[in-house]
Amino acid sequence: MTQPSASPAPLALIPPRPALDGPLTAALLRRSLVGYLLLAAAGLVLALSGLPALQAFGLGLVLPGGGFAAGFVSPLSVLAQAGLILLTLLLFLLALFAWFGSGNILAPVVVWLGSAAAAAALAPAQPWAGAPLLLLAVLGGLGIGGWQGRRAQLAEQTANRERRNTRLAALATRIETVDAPAPVAELGEDALGYLRYVLDRSLQPVERYDGIDWVDQFQFGALRYALCGMGYVLGGVQHGSLPAFRGYLTQAQRNLHQKMLDRRNWKYWVLENAWGNLSLDPDPIARDNIMYSGWFGAMLGEYIANTGDLAYGEQPLLWQHPDGRQWRYSFRDIAAILHRNFRSSDFTLFPCEPNWIYPMCNNFGAATLAIHDRVYGTRWWAEIEPAYRRHFDSEFVTLDGRVLAIRSTRTGLTIGALTSVMADCVTAHYLHGLLPDIARRSWEIARMDFIRVAGQDVELVTRGWDAMDTGSYKRSMITTYGQVGAAAAEMGDEEVAQLLRERVRREFRHVREDGVTRLEGVSTQAHAVLLALYAQGRGRSRSLITQGAPAATLQGPLLLEAPYPEVLVAYADSDGAALELVLRPGRAAARGQTQTLTLGQLRPGAAYRCEGALQPQFHADGQGRATLQVRLEGRLQLRVTPQA
Repeated sequence: MTQPSASPAPLALIPPRPALDGPLTAALLRRSLVGYLLLAAAGLVLALSGLPALQAFGLGLVLPGGGFAAGFVSPLSVLAQAGLILLTLLLFLLALFAWFGSGNILAPVVVWLGSAAAAAALAPAQPWAGAPLLLLAVLGGLGIGGWQGRRAQLAEQTANRERRNTRLAALATRIETVDAPAPVAELGEDALGYLRYVLDRSLQPVERYDGIDWVDQFQFGALRYALCGMGYVLGGVQHGSLPAFRGYLTQAQRNLHQKMLDRRNWKYWVLENAWGNLSLDPDPIARDNIMYSGWFGAMLGEYIANTGDLAYGEQPLLWQHPDGRQWRYSFRDIAAILHRNFRSSDFTLFPCEPNWIYPMCNNFGAATLAIHDRVYGTRWWAEIEPAYRRHFDSEFVTLDGRVLAIRSTRTGLTIGALTSVMADCVTAHYLHGLLPDIARRSWEIARMDFIRVAGQDVELVTRGWDAMDTGSYKRSMITTYGQVGAAAAEMGDEEVAQLLRERVRREFRHVREDGVTRLEGVSTQAHAVLLALYAQGRGRSRSLITQGAPAATLQGPLLLEAPYPEVLVAYADSDGAALELVLRPGRAAARGQTQTLTLGQLRPGAAYRCEGALQPQFHADGQGRATLQVRLEGRLQLRVTPQA
């Protein structure tokens, strides 16, 4: 019944840029290079001194482990010192991983300086005189290799940009507006099976996490991402199929909100803030950490957009630290803090872990502001949108239009292996309600170069983390299939979405237990993505951010309660006067049984008809409520209308 209107969303071209990096990134890279060259020069000066310990320490400043080259004084010592160099390089790589994974900027510094100090302690009385020349040769080789690599990358990406822009320009002549979001639609059997999986985990007592898996606190396998993933997909299901249902669907979302307050979801921040920002403040909302504040803010915003329930905007939530400290923030407070952090960042986008900016996390924070603007009349997203757009395109998109997953605010470095078809498609999906033209560009680039449809199959050109279940770190294509397919559905490419659903059916072992569908060896987080794959419709994520539930739906009749898991609500929509429902038995034992439904927001005392219920006529009570009896043999369609 609900028919959202179409809205303009042109297709953006890849902007011209003379260099691989945007101006802010280029300045940071130059600063980092100058800083390193000064450090290396200081090391070489020390290496030319007459004191063996200082010579070795200086060489250790030039390169991690370089100080051990001073001990190359005999064949046996060469083997021993080479082993120490390899050990140092291994430890340095692990330290870099810790820096990337948790913002621990101290780890690489400690390993680098510690190895230099160790080399000084082990320095022979007569250091090898050729060590400085060896390190200079290594530096020269690295410098030449890096310069040639960047030249080749510049040429390749420039050619890619021209080729892609030619095709994008041709597409743009045919894409003047995005089609209206798909109308509210009934959930199919596959979607209902995955919905049961998500609801079972979300509806358990808040203090319990049965069946919700997580690996660590810091990266993709953290508990907060499983919870937010379930929250987002339940919000999407409500918006796309069940806007006139509350009951267990909204209770499940409120449970997830409460779980996000559990310290197990944010205690990592006291560590990350300490070793990344050198701050002992454990408050998870105030600074950086958009991987928590932005994700949680978007969860709350989607709930408000779907239900019109403003309690989260008025009543602060409580974060409780074991030492007695407390922080209280409402949805409005979280949005205000996000706005402040966006405004204070040179990149507009701001960090997750200290120093590391992830565009995907920032998109959730931006969605929080966009929903806040629409609900509360602020202009926070409208204010930062031009700078967000400019910096997103110049600092977080490659010269040929691919989305970078990460950027260091202190060095300008990125990790190219994280640029992948999954990252492109996640950006297209969750940026669609914010910068629809850039979202469309990301999707079309992925579609033309990395998603190949041949006959009745689809192949993805993958790399890096594409082959990983992000909720468990196990080798699997499940997250990529789900995310790319959900993005395809959001962007209106039902062909790709359906082909990826079929790949999931073929390649993974499905288990169906009393109405619940699960895949063996697949994480909770990935199951939430699978629900999105089967439930997502064209433009719905965009509509949820830009429009929310229609006023008529928010003000019209609602299904307030239905017993779970006996009754699965597959469709619930209202035009403000009539209420249409589709129900299915949620488990085998419920088939043929009589169930009680509670309706609300009816006209107090008014008479109604209900096609499909055991009582075809009823009256609302003085509070606009009524109960109905239904018998579920299979799919049951109900239509509630006021009597003339």
